[in-house]
Amino acid sequence: MLRTSWLAVLGLALALVATVRVEERRVGRERDRVTALVLQAANVTAERDSTRDVALTAQKVARVLGDSLRIAERLVVQAAQHTDAIDHALGRERRAKYALAASVDSLSRVVASANVTETNDDVRRARFDVRQAPYTIAADVAIPAPPDSARMEVDVTLDSIPLGLRMGCSTPDQDGIRAATVDAITPRWATVRFARLEQAPELCASPALARSVNRPARRPAFHPLVVGFGPTLNLTGTWAWALFLGGGFSSW
Repeated sequence: MLRTSWLAVLGLALALVATVRVEERRVGRERDRVTALVLQAANVTAERDSTRDVALTAQKVARVLGDSLRIAERLVVQAAQHTDAIDHALGRERRAKYALAASVDSLSRVVASANVTETNDDVRRARFDVRQAPYTIAADVAIPAPPDSARMEVDVTLDSIPLGLRMGCSTPDQDGIRAATVDAITPRWATVRFARLEQAPELCASPALARSVNRPARRPAFHPLVVGFGPTLNLTGTWAWALFLGGGFSSW
């Protein structure tokens, strides 16, 4: 009878541990599925996003930038990165990939030159110096008498484009996902358009993803020495509170 009671208790304990393990795995899989769906929804929003001028909608940003700068922004798709031929050639592991195009405003000016001279051979000459950021233009024009053709020598210099890139992560939303963005700061005369933007999800370390990745695996383990205090079942078949010492198994 006593042996039967011990076997019943042991069987009940093992059944309880197995039930807990199965339920934990089911809950873990469901949590991973929900997290993947939430991240997928955030990536759909990022895919549909387009480049925008932040200063047009954020007065605080406009005050910081002033009249000389502009800032372009777009959401980033957060997805696992896979190495390509360029990564292999560089011998590196890619964590993010950003594509953009920059252009400058066109030049449109009407310029008159006060420095007009006429030589003995009836050739009128003029010098033009134009500065319209980012262009610096110097032109020499010679206009002879007909039927000769006019001639112009022009030198155009284009300023370099100072371009600052910032990768940012928002605060977590109600689902625990942090939106990723890339911002480009340029002079007013330059325009940036973002193409495909993507980066590894762990760069923004969303709490929802961290819980899914860092969830500890539960597994049975034997401990040769266990010290504890609690209700115990003795050899006579009765329960009593006691301090115990011995070996045992855990489900963690």
